[in-house]
Amino acid sequence: MNYRKRFKKYLDDLSQRRPSPGGGSALCLNFCLGVSLIEKAINYSLDKEAKLPIRDSKLAGGRYLMRLGKLKEEVYLYIDLDSQLFDKVMKARAKERQKLLKRSEKLIVDVARACESVFSLAKGVESGIKKSIISDFHIGLEFVRSALFGCVANLEANTKIFGRSNKYMGDFKKTLNQWQKF
Repeated sequence: MNYRKRFKKYLDDLSQRRPSPGGGSALCLNFCLGVSLIEKAINYSLDKEAKLPIRDSKLAGGRYLMRLGKLKEEVYLYIDLDSQLFDKVMKARAKERQKLLKRSEKLIVDVARACESVFSLAKGVESGIKKSIISDFHIGLEFVRSALFGCVANLEANTKIFGRSNKYMGDFKKTLNQWQKF
């Protein structure tokens, strides 16, 4: 399968001198790429009974996969939604702009929280990942970490540009520093 052709349009649009797609859309894509690699590592590491040697013995590898899949599914929709919202923000005035900015900010906060969830899940499953696939697991975590970095950068930019500070930004920065070296 030729994946390059499927990504080309998005990458071309991303590089253009227009507001969207932009950083928010790209960080959502990064999140999804990272989760997909983590899912791959878990799938390769599952034994025949779909159990992974993990710290929390109540959870099976399949439950981790279900939770990761749900997070990815939610954020995947944001790849386009972020661009759509930002287009509307740029065209809107006064009260409507503020309303749209709140929706856009909520999207970014949701992605940041999803990143935090992935880190928590990954910590519980890392010891059970096979050595032959551990690099994909860690690359996936780096994609998710860069998505969280993007969320923080996006929220900081909104603070500077639109005068909107976010009450969660300090928590997200703390999480980013905590997971600097997983």
